[in-house]
Amino acid sequence: MSKPSPLALLFAASWLAACVSNPTPHPAGQDVYERDTLTPDDKDDDTLPTSVGGDVETSPPWEDGQATSNDGADADASDGDDGDVDDAEDADTTPPAPPVITLTVNRIPAEMNGAIPWTDTSGGEHAFTLRVNRAYATLDVLTDARAGGPVDWSTLAVRCQADGEALSLGALTPADDGLSASLAITAEDPLPDGATLTCEAEVSGPGGAAAPSALTFVAGTLAADKDPFASEDVWLVVLSRDIFSLQSETRSDGTVGLTSTYLPEGNGVIDFVEPFYVMGLMSPDHPEATEAVRQHLIRTIRRRAYEIFGLDAEGRPTADGVRLRLYFEGDPGAPDPADFATGDFSMIALGGDGKLADQLGGIFGRALIDWNNQEREDDAVYGLGVFPTGLVRAVLGLPIGAYLLADLMPSAGGVPIGADPGDAVFIGRDDDELEGPLPAEAIHRQELYVLGVDMGGLALASILCHEIGHSLGLVPFGPPSEGLFAGVDGPEFLESFAPDAHIDTAGLNIMQTGGSVDWTTALGSEPRFNPLNWAYLRRQIIVDGVSVQRATRLPGDRPTAP
Repeated sequence: MSKPSPLALLFAASWLAACVSNPTPHPAGQDVYERDTLTPDDKDDDTLPTSVGGDVETSPPWEDGQATSNDGADADASDGDDGDVDDAEDADTTPPAPPVITLTVNRIPAEMNGAIPWTDTSGGEHAFTLRVNRAYATLDVLTDARAGGPVDWSTLAVRCQADGEALSLGALTPADDGLSASLAITAEDPLPDGATLTCEAEVSGPGGAAAPSALTFVAGTLAADKDPFASEDVWLVVLSRDIFSLQSETRSDGTVGLTSTYLPEGNGVIDFVEPFYVMGLMSPDHPEATEAVRQHLIRTIRRRAYEIFGLDAEGRPTADGVRLRLYFEGDPGAPDPADFATGDFSMIALGGDGKLADQLGGIFGRALIDWNNQEREDDAVYGLGVFPTGLVRAVLGLPIGAYLLADLMPSAGGVPIGADPGDAVFIGRDDDELEGPLPAEAIHRQELYVLGVDMGGLALASILCHEIGHSLGLVPFGPPSEGLFAGVDGPEFLESFAPDAHIDTAGLNIMQTGGSVDWTTALGSEPRFNPLNWAYLRRQIIVDGVSVQRATRLPGDRPTAP
């Protein structure tokens, strides 16, 4: 592609910038309303109480622990020769290293599962303990192939105690890739309720025995007031919102400034579409082409959002994903937004902009926060939702963005997608749907089109999942089991400190802030929820301290359109 990399970086870097830094953010996050204490216009900056986990003994004695063995399991490593070596001098005679393993629950890394205390900024260490859903979790042994050698899973032994008494569990089953072994904990054979479990894993390989790995956690019953998904949670993405009019200003350097004016009655142009007219990805003079582009962009957003939440191709829950049913407006069986007041679903708008303060602050989305997802949410009102206009504003406000899109932007004399008759050969189609090679004169425009749809779709899908994540209860304050490390400063696994309902851990995780994204790793990475957030969304861990963070609910605390 002729100009992909810089623009791709712009879009990829933008997808998490829904929460750009604010000099005086509310503790619930500048793109979040704490539903129990604030209205959208409330300026109260009171902080929410947080808690610190108590000390936990993480290295128990093992006098009476009962071993769970994987005798008979297929070994993934072998001492046998891989083949004949013609030249003995070329043979690698370095012996394999012993395996390196981590015993954990729900595949949460050791630094987040309580095996390692977290350290505050003054160097103080704080032990913490996960509370695990006794009826739905996994006990896992993970290998680190970068640090250790192969594993002989037939030698795996896991010993567990519950409140000091030996506890017999089934054997862990090795994964096909040989890099882990797991045991599913189910409601049919749950862990003892309220028990403190201490487990230790040992395993060997061709290089010798691994250092044992131990973990202490508490097994609990997921009560209704702490269960984010007691039943399947239905969400509707509203695409038809029209409550803004958009004004654009071309600056002397070619960049474009966008300002949205709240217009309750609308201006007849769908808010989702309007900013893409300014970008040139759609054209108001070619409605059929615009609709094809809109549908293509929505398909991309839908597919990406399904992947992030672990849903199937129809937006339905899977065994490995979130208990969430995600509809986009117009999908077969989708609820009607007009039925929200009497319906059993939540909704969020994809389209438009934020209030003036959010426009000036570069905010790409805003949502209610509902600890433990106990209520239905309306994130489709003025001031809430996902703001495509904010994303386009960020791209066109940079000289490099305006330069790379100049061939499409009407303000720069460009020809928007759909206005060139040659665009018909690629509009609405992915690369694998094209009918033969493109004409030479269409290649550059198709590259810009695919870049806009693919990277814009990824950005908007990630913002969408971020905002829905807030309304599903992410991210609670404090360390486990009270919270999920939002507002905690010091732990080594945090890439940066987020003083609100966000968390910045390694990689591109959905609930981090825009200011914490490492743009050098943005390309080629897939956005995801971090392991603690993912375990919460899958009902595998219990957040205990939410009742402290939840204030008395009053009808007037719900945000309403002005």
